[in-house]
Amino acid sequence: MTKRNRRARLIIAVFAVAFAVVVAFEFRPRPAISVAAPVARTDLKAVVESTGGRVMRVKREHEDVSVEYDRQLTYADGSTKLLGVKVTTDERGGGRAFTVTGKEGQVGQNDSVVALNGDVTLVASDGFTAKTEHATYSDSEGLVRAPGPVEFAHDRMSGSGVGMTYDKNRDVLSILDRAVVHMAPDRDGGTSAEVASSAATFARRKKNVRFERGLKSRREGQLIEADAGVAYLTPDEKRIDQLELRGNSSIARTNAGAGGLQRMTGRDITLKYGSDGQALQHALVDGDGVLQLAGETGRPGRQITANTVDIVLAPDGSTPTAVLGRGAVTLTFPADPGGAARTIDAATLDAKGEPGRGLTSAQFNGNVRYRERSESIDRAVSSGALDVALKPGMSAIEVARFAHAVRFEEGKLATLSATARYDLDKGIVELTGAEAGIAAPHVVNEQISVDATRIDVTLDGPKLRAVGNVKSVLQPPTKGAQKNAARLPSLLKQDQPVNVTGDDLNYDGVASRAAYTGKAQLWQGDTSVRGDSLVIDSKTGDLDASGSVATSVMLEQVDKDKKRERVRSVATGKDFKYEESVRRATYSGDAHLSGPQGELTAATIELYLTPSGDELDRAEASDSLTLHEQNRKTVGSHMRYTAADERYVVTGAPVSIVDQCGRETIGKTLTFVKATDTIDVDGNQRIRTQTKGGGKCP
Repeated sequence: MTKRNRRARLIIAVFAVAFAVVVAFEFRPRPAISVAAPVARTDLKAVVESTGGRVMRVKREHEDVSVEYDRQLTYADGSTKLLGVKVTTDERGGGRAFTVTGKEGQVGQNDSVVALNGDVTLVASDGFTAKTEHATYSDSEGLVRAPGPVEFAHDRMSGSGVGMTYDKNRDVLSILDRAVVHMAPDRDGGTSAEVASSAATFARRKKNVRFERGLKSRREGQLIEADAGVAYLTPDEKRIDQLELRGNSSIARTNAGAGGLQRMTGRDITLKYGSDGQALQHALVDGDGVLQLAGETGRPGRQITANTVDIVLAPDGSTPTAVLGRGAVTLTFPADPGGAARTIDAATLDAKGEPGRGLTSAQFNGNVRYRERSESIDRAVSSGALDVALKPGMSAIEVARFAHAVRFEEGKLATLSATARYDLDKGIVELTGAEAGIAAPHVVNEQISVDATRIDVTLDGPKLRAVGNVKSVLQPPTKGAQKNAARLPSLLKQDQPVNVTGDDLNYDGVASRAAYTGKAQLWQGDTSVRGDSLVIDSKTGDLDASGSVATSVMLEQVDKDKKRERVRSVATGKDFKYEESVRRATYSGDAHLSGPQGELTAATIELYLTPSGDELDRAEASDSLTLHEQNRKTVGSHMRYTAADERYVVTGAPVSIVDQCGRETIGKTLTFVKATDTIDVDGNQRIRTQTKGGGKCP
């Protein structure tokens, strides 16, 4: 395109010189002409007619321009017509020589206008040619005009248009309509190209070509379009150095590889080419920028939009190695089959990569919004900044690192942290850090809320792993929850939250199971459970604790006056297990219980609750049993206590009971009814116990 415009200007310049020479020679004093044979008249209106001639214009003793013609006609108004015209210029000052031919030359009155008509052809010494049917030169304007079709060619370049002007004073060539420039492939295998526009102007001194009223450029696998444009040429005018597209600009490629530039649109686009004039090296999109990157075979591509987009490309002219986006940035990953669509919105984007791999990382800043959607997924993350690692060819996001007030939401799951790392392949979000207003990472859903030094969230579940100063709250069941919905153990109130702390937490949202280790502690009002580890199963309502277990539970009971009262039961043991299905709390391993039924130690102690869960139904103890109550000490192998009648049944081999007076009774079975204050031994020996606070022992 550059060469054609350059040659076109040269053609017009030669036209102007040739026409001026014709005028000068036609009106200078002519030497006497020798007598010749009469000339046959071809135009009766001509006052002078001659055949064959050659006129030379000499400057500083060097021939500059020569004009040859087959016939000359001169008219009464002073105008002159030349037939079979040939104008030749020498290479003065190292310039190019030109030959211009035409069927007819016309010199107007006062020599102000010169015209050539019919098969007007210019041939330059460097091989450039141009053809048109009509051309005129106005000396007063310094303009050459060709109103009809124009064709030109040189080496790989050829072109055409309708209407042409050349301003010899400014050295500017303009094609007025239907300008088309073709570039054939070079010997090294370069691609062919075509540029078309309604009008084109070549300003040679400024080394640029301006395209107006629509621009369309085609190159193998590439289409460029815009309302207008300017091409800036290299100093030798052989290649395009930079192309400015203005208005509704777009570039489309049909042969882009995965991660390569497939399409780029915007209001204005500025393109910078490499030294070969073909490979695109840099692009700047200003206004409504859209950058489309090709996906892998059979998969949709990725899209970047922003108010402005600045792109640097690898030597192949297709692979982006750096992208800067400013203002309303959006990066879109369409959904792959069976996958989720992903979008990132931010104020700015700074993406980097390398040749052969494309963009490998991208940093977003300012009001970042990340979204992930499919038929089964709807995830959203907001933060101040986001840094993503990309797979080769920008095929997918590998890892996303969020910073500053990171909020993650999916359904009823929500998180808040200073920083977060999201591994998309594993589906894990790692929450860490602290900053002003965020003391520690925080996670909450309808079942649990957790604060800890670090929390790893596995989204498929979800599942949580919290480490360091874990603080959590188990939420009570919602009203109207289904029968198999999550629930709290019956020994806890069902309408109040439960606090649990520890050093480490593993929570499985599918199983509704929370396991704490390291100084674990649970409490709700007056009820508490402590241990080295603690497990809460909200599906079954079970609760387990192990390692130096200590519990404190408030239970209701009916006193001797038939009044209900809340009393505290405190127990310890190596292990503790509460089973909701049978409402049984089991202490094992040096178990110890202190409550309204007395002070009890045994290898195992079991407490059975009523259906309400806040009242003791019965208690059982086994192995190495010792019971202290009413100033008595009972030793046996098994005890069963029923709260309804306050009855103790102790068995052993044997059972020993020592009263407050130090008297010991031994038997196989001991039954004590607190209400009647009587003790039966072996079912046939009844001992009347001494009333508490009574007189001296007998």
